[in-house]
Amino acid sequence: MYEPTDCKKSGMNRREFIAASVATGAMAAGFPSMAQAEPKRGGTLRYASRVDGRGLDPHRNLIYYVSNPLAPTSQGLLDLSKDMSIVPGIAEEWEISKDLTKYTFRLRKGVEYHNGRDVDAESVKWNYERILDPAIGYAFTRSSLTEVDRIETDGKHLVHIYLKKPSAVFLANVTYYPCNLIAPDSIENADTHLIGCGPFKFKSWKRYAKTELVRFENYFEMGEDGKPLPYLDAIEGYPKKEDKVRLTALRTGEVDMIENMSYFDATDFKKDYSDEFQTWDVAQVGMAHLNLQAKSGPMAMSGGADAKLLRQAVAHAIDKEAMHQAVYNGLGEKLNHFYSSGAAWHMPNVPNELEYDPDKSRHILRQLNMQNFPIAVVARDTYQYMRNGGEIIHSLLTDAGFKATNEVLDNPALRVKYKKDDWGIDSTASSFRFEPDGWYGRWIHSQGAEGKLRSGFGNDRCDKLIEEARTTLDINLRKEMYTEVDGIVNDEACIIYAHSVPLTAAAVKSLKGYDPTITGAPSWSGGGLRTAYFDG
Repeated sequence: MYEPTDCKKSGMNRREFIAASVATGAMAAGFPSMAQAEPKRGGTLRYASRVDGRGLDPHRNLIYYVSNPLAPTSQGLLDLSKDMSIVPGIAEEWEISKDLTKYTFRLRKGVEYHNGRDVDAESVKWNYERILDPAIGYAFTRSSLTEVDRIETDGKHLVHIYLKKPSAVFLANVTYYPCNLIAPDSIENADTHLIGCGPFKFKSWKRYAKTELVRFENYFEMGEDGKPLPYLDAIEGYPKKEDKVRLTALRTGEVDMIENMSYFDATDFKKDYSDEFQTWDVAQVGMAHLNLQAKSGPMAMSGGADAKLLRQAVAHAIDKEAMHQAVYNGLGEKLNHFYSSGAAWHMPNVPNELEYDPDKSRHILRQLNMQNFPIAVVARDTYQYMRNGGEIIHSLLTDAGFKATNEVLDNPALRVKYKKDDWGIDSTASSFRFEPDGWYGRWIHSQGAEGKLRSGFGNDRCDKLIEEARTTLDINLRKEMYTEVDGIVNDEACIIYAHSVPLTAAAVKSLKGYDPTITGAPSWSGGGLRTAYFDG
């Protein structure tokens, strides 16, 4: 970590900035040597992914940076490197005040939106203020900026962001996921024609049918040939929910690349088709977890000792090893906190994980006189592992003495159930958080947007530790705080950490220059889809 310095209001130049945590490496990571011979320009990549967006306007809708074909249209003040470090994006330098309440960003000169408008300080201010508007900003995206008190500009290329309280974690909130930038003068058509500033620009979109993107000729990153990235002429995105459908599309030549395949196909595919296709294994695209509906009813956090016992009965019914084998085919890792063993934020000594013990579940139900307690298992239809997880959980709960039901829903219907508290346990997942506060602040803190919507988890000690971690630069100290937090989370059994979510991506052999990040993101600073090209 670096030591923040005081920031002058004006007259700043490159030498007066201290880049954040990985300054020198970060600058290099933005424009690495790809160690490849003569990348070729041209060609259209046909890309099949698991999900699509609900709409085009990225402030109103979440454009997931791993699975959404629209993600390469986006860019933010900061970017991500292959190892998910925070590196320069549209902002080439930044500085944080000693009291952690003021962040100053110097923007690159000559960066454009896809309609030719300059990406200047006023447009950044406009974007963030629009995201913060409760009538516009998607809850997840808006929660990234809730600590912003005000935004000031100083000429065309300096943005000063003042926070309501000290924060050592704000940099992660201004990366291209989730706070990406769109052209202010495109707002009237934001729902029909997205105008961002990423490496590819929007051409057309038909939900769950086809997305068409073309190279943005004036993108600011340079390739090894000294010309702007990306190398590809275009990307055609084909969202296909079903694993088998995506894999068949690749094998039959319908598409050139798939974002993921079934865990049960991955091993045989790599063995049987290594001559035709290349694969990439991604360790942790996210974390699968189980949320109990603890906002109201018999399992409510406000329900005292009996409600906690009932939640623990549910936790004792969950066989993580069964999920590891039946859902993930032995790939990835069982978890008792957010991060798997390969992640920088992994914490090896998190306490209070409740062991699988269905006899203990049945004993608790008898003790509470709640045998055959009804519990509704819900899962989102988009992801196979969520659906499969819901089926396993339903079976495990039934075996442990609960009267369980199982329902698979699309996301809009599921969110209606969340708002009405009309569910019991949710088989879900959260995408990888390169900054832990993205998880703890949204899900574990009592005022976190996702926690308030879904589980209802709340604990004063956890709130205090999360808030203290936000103002702590020392990573090891933050790990100690989060270890204690997760020990409380495990004991309260309102949110049950379950498993890492791995990926296996695949593509034709002729695709060169491509590599995903450690979390599967296909577009990253100086790499991924930005440097991909066809050889032949």
